Amino acid sequence: MVFVQSLKVKLLLSFVAVIVPLVLFMIVNTLYAKEVVRDKVSETYRNTLDIFVKQTDNNLSDTSEYLMKMAILDSDVGLLSSYPYGTDNYVLTKVRIYNKLMRDVGFYDMLDTIFLYSNNDVIIGTQSNDYEKMKKLLRDHVPGIIENDTNNSNLNFWQLTSDDLIPGKFMLMKTIHVTDDLYVGAIIVVQDIAHMLGNQWSDGAIADSGLYLTEQSKIVKALAGGDGPVQLDGINMNDKQTFVTMKGKESSDQYLVMYKGSQTSNLAYSIMLPEKTMLQGLPFFQMVVFFLPIGIFILLMLYLIFVQRIMFKPLGELILGMKKISLGMLDVRLQSDKTVEFVFLANTFNTMAEQIKTLKIGMYEEQLRVKQGELKQLQAQINPHFYMNSLNIIYNFAALKDHESVKKMSLHLADYFRFIMRANRDTITLDEELRHIDNYITIQELRFPNKLVVTYDIPDPLKNFPIPALTVQPFVENSIIHGFKNRKQLFVIHISVEQDLQDGGGFFLTISDNGVGFPPDVLEQLREGKPLAEGESSRLGIMNVAHRLSLHYGEGASIRFANGADGVGTVITIKFPSMTERKATG
Repeated sequence: MVFVQSLKVKLLLSFVAVIVPLVLFMIVNTLYAKEVVRDKVSETYRNTLDIFVKQTDNNLSDTSEYLMKMAILDSDVGLLSSYPYGTDNYVLTKVRIYNKLMRDVGFYDMLDTIFLYSNNDVIIGTQSNDYEKMKKLLRDHVPGIIENDTNNSNLNFWQLTSDDLIPGKFMLMKTIHVTDDLYVGAIIVVQDIAHMLGNQWSDGAIADSGLYLTEQSKIVKALAGGDGPVQLDGINMNDKQTFVTMKGKESSDQYLVMYKGSQTSNLAYSIMLPEKTMLQGLPFFQMVVFFLPIGIFILLMLYLIFVQRIMFKPLGELILGMKKISLGMLDVRLQSDKTVEFVFLANTFNTMAEQIKTLKIGMYEEQLRVKQGELKQLQAQINPHFYMNSLNIIYNFAALKDHESVKKMSLHLADYFRFIMRANRDTITLDEELRHIDNYITIQELRFPNKLVVTYDIPDPLKNFPIPALTVQPFVENSIIHGFKNRKQLFVIHISVEQDLQDGGGFFLTISDNGVGFPPDVLEQLREGKPLAEGESSRLGIMNVAHRLSLHYGEGASIRFANGADGVGTVITIKFPSMTERKATG
C-alpha cells in the first residue's frame, strides 16, 4: 500500500489513467462528431429562424389590427369623408389625421408608411423624405391592392408588390375599407425585413439569409438578400424537414439550408450556413487523433526523464512557505495530498503556521473584524424593490415573447448581481463602480426606453482611484426613484470627477441630474445629517453611503447635498481624501 502511495508510482498511474481514456474517447468521437454537430447546429438555427418568422408574422398581424382599429374607432377618420373636400373642416381633420400618422409610423419599427387613400386625396405618414414620390406610388398601386384585399378572406394577409421607387423594389401592402371610397393602409419595405433577418447572423458573418416569393408551398424567386451562395428557386418547402444540404452555385462547398414560410404573406425566409464554417475544427481534430499515439509515446519518455525533478516541486513549495512565514505572511498554507512523503510535512507546516497566527491575534485584529463586519453589513443593504421590478420586467418581456430583451435583461441583471455578491472587498476602483452603474442604467432603460441617459466626465488617471464598493450607485438609483417624475422628458444623470487642487491626492465626485430636486425639508435633514422621516425610507442608501464613508475614511471624506440652478435637479458632491489620508484613517 505504501508503494502505491509513492510519488513516482502515482505520477505514472495518473498519466496512464488520464491519457488512455482520452485517446479512446477522441478516436470514438471522430466517428460520429460530424453528424452530431450538423444536427445540433441545424436544430439551433432552425429554432431561431422559426422564432423570427413567428415574431414577424405577429408584427404584421398587430399592424393589421392597428389599421382595423383606426378604420373603425378613429373619430377623425370617420369624419373625414363627411366633410366636402377642401372645406375648412376637411383641412383641419386632415391635419389631425396627418399628425397621428406621423406619430404612429414611428411606433412600429417595421412600418415605412401609413396612409389614408381616396379618389380625391391621399394622406401619408411616412419615414421617407419624398412625399410626392410616395403619393405617386400609392396612386399607382392602391387600386389593385384594394381589389385583391376585397377578394381575400384573410384579414391579416399582406400583399406583395414592387416599384422602383422603393428601396430594394419590393414591398408589402395592406388596405382596410373605411367608408365610401376611403381606405386606410400601410406599407412595409421587404428590404427592411431582410436587414432584420440578416442582423440575426451578424449580416452574413455567420450565415447568409434571404427572402423569397412563394406560390403556395413553392419558392419562386429571390426578393431580398437572395444573392447568396445557394439557389433556392423551385424548391417545395417542407416544414417537417429541419434542414437540407445543398451545394453552392459557384463552388462545391456544402451548405445547410433552412427555410420557413410566412402565414401572413407570400414570403419565405431562408438561412444558408456553410458546413466548412460549422465543422472547420474537425479535420484538424482527426489529424490530431492520427498522430496522438506517437506523441503520447514521446511524451511518456520525456515524462519518465523528468519525473525525478517533479518530485522536488512539493519540497520547493515547503521552502517557499517557510520563507513567507519568516516574513510575517501567516496566511500561507500548503496543499496536502495522499502522497506519503509529503502529507506529514504539509500537515505539520500548516499546524505550525496556524499556531503562530493564533498567538499574534489580539484585540486590534478583533476590533478590525468588527469594523469590517459593520462595513459589509451596510454594503449588503440593497433595495429589494429593484429586484422585484427587474423580475417583473423579465416576466413582461417573456409574456410578450420578446426573447432578445429577456436575454439582454438577464445578462445585465446577472452582471449586476455578480457585482453585488463580489462587492465584499474593502475597496474597488472607480472604473469598476462606473461599469456597475452602466449595468444598472441598462436595466432601467429597459423599463423606460429612450427616457434615461448617463453621461460621464472623468479623466482616465482618476478612474483607477480605489473607493468603497457601492459608493456612487445608490445616488444614481436615488436620482431615478425620486427625481425621475416627468416621464415625458429625457432624464439625464451626469457624473464628473475633478482633482482636489488643495488636497494633492484627493478628488471630488459629483452626481447631478435634471429631475425635480430635493424637497426643502429633506435637503435640510440631509445637510444636517439627521435621520429621515419614515416616508423617506427609500433614501436609506444615502445615509448608508455616508456611514460607510465615515467608517472607511473618518473625517477625511464628506458629502454635500444641493439642488441645481433654479431648483431643477439635484447636485451631490462627494469628497474623497488623498492616499496619505486614507492610509492614516484606514
